Amino acid sequence: MRAVAAILVALSFGCAHGKSDETICPEYRGQRCVAGQECTLDRDRGCKVCRCENAGQTGPDGNPTLPDPPR
Repeated sequence: MRAVAAILVALSFGCAHGKSDETICPEYRGQRCVAGQECTLDRDRGCKVCRCENAGQTGPDGNPTLPDPPR
């Protein structure tokens, strides 16, 4: 049970990378994601728009896979 709690805590802190990034649009800086955050540049606004990655990724064999680490 402690291991599960430790993983959840690590995920919540590990996915908060956008909070202080000034290149991310303000409304996405507080976004928290379980599996990771993917951001793309919005050229009209001059900042990055982010979305959460899918937490239920499956590999070619149909088994669940871990998300890629944040970049």
